[in-house]
Amino acid sequence: MEDGEESALVHWRKWRELSIEKYKEEYARLNVHFDVYSGESQVGKESQDQALDRLEQMGLVKDSDGAKVVDLEEWKLGRAVVRKKDGTSIYLTRDIGGAVERYEKYKFDKMIYVVASQQDLHLAQFFKVLNLLEYPWAATLEHVNFGMVQGMSTRKGTAVFLDQIITEAGKVMHEQMKTNEEKYKTIEDPEYTSREIGITAIKIQDMSAKRINNYTFNWSRMLSFEGDTGPYIQYAHVRLASIERKNPNLVPLPSSSEIKTDLLDEPKAREIAFMLATYPEVVKTALQRHEPSGVVTFSMKLAHMIASAWETLLVKGEPNEDKARARLFMYICARDVLGAALRLLSITPLERM
Repeated sequence: MEDGEESALVHWRKWRELSIEKYKEEYARLNVHFDVYSGESQVGKESQDQALDRLEQMGLVKDSDGAKVVDLEEWKLGRAVVRKKDGTSIYLTRDIGGAVERYEKYKFDKMIYVVASQQDLHLAQFFKVLNLLEYPWAATLEHVNFGMVQGMSTRKGTAVFLDQIITEAGKVMHEQMKTNEEKYKTIEDPEYTSREIGITAIKIQDMSAKRINNYTFNWSRMLSFEGDTGPYIQYAHVRLASIERKNPNLVPLPSSSEIKTDLLDEPKAREIAFMLATYPEVVKTALQRHEPSGVVTFSMKLAHMIASAWETLLVKGEPNEDKARARLFMYICARDVLGAALRLLSITPLERM
C-alpha cells in the first residue's frame, strides 16, 4: 500500500467501505452523524513527502540509526520519529500531511482532535512539530482527550462490541417496561422506546464522569430506574411531558406575561426556577471545556428536583386555578430545558415509557 500497489489498494478500499457502512449504522443508532469520513490512511504520499522535505529544509530532522527523527527533548517531548529506517511513513508524518491537506481544503478557524488520553504524547509531539514548521494555523489545533471504558462486557461477562451492548440494554429495558401493563399499552412503539432508553443508559453512564477519567462499565447501575442514571432522567422527562395531557382544562396556557408566576412562592418551586436559570451558563461551560459531564450533572439535579416537587406542587387538584396554571407553566419550562439538555447530549427525549 505504501508503494501504491493497486492489488493491495483494491482490498483496502473494499474493507474500508464495508467498515464505514457499519460505522454509519452504529452511529445512526446513537443519533450521531458525520459529514465526512476521513483518516490518516487517506493522506496522499505527496503531502507526506512535502512535510518531510519541509522538516529537512528547516533543519529539524536528524538521522538516528537510519530513521529520521525530530528532537523535541527541549520541550520534554522526547524524539519524534517521522520516517522509519526502511523508508516507510509513520503516523506522525501522515498526521502532519493530513493537517496540511485539511487546512488547504477547509481553511478552518479551529481543528479539534478527539483522541484517547493514551495518545497524549503523540498529539503533543504532533502539535509541536507543526509549530516548529511555522504553519500560522498550528496554534488553532486542540486535543480533546478522554479516558477509557473498563470492564465493558455483557451481563454474562463476555467481552463484546458496542452494538451488542446496545441490543442487550434495549432488551433489559423492554422487559422492565412490560412489568407495567397499563403504561405499556399506551406506548406506540415499545421496541423503539426500549432501545432509546437503553441508549440513554449507556450514554449517561459514559458522560457522567469527567471525560478524562477512566470508568468501570457497570450493568446494574447503568440500567437502574433509580438514582443518577439515564432511565431516571428519561422518566423525569416523560412525567413532565404527560402533565399537559393530564390537565386539558388548563391548556392552552395564556402568554408567559399573563402567568401569575408570583404565586410560585414555595421553596421547591423557587429552587426549580433558579435551577432552570443556570442552564445557559451550563451550556457555555460545556462548550468552553468540551466537557459534557456538567450537562449530565445539571440534568440529574433537575430530574431530582422534579421528583421531589411532583407530589407537593400539584397541578391537578389545585383549587386555585391561577396557581395551577403557574405550576403547569413551570413544569412545561422544566420539560423544555430538560429536553434541550438531553438533545445536547445526543439523546432523544421520550414522551412516554
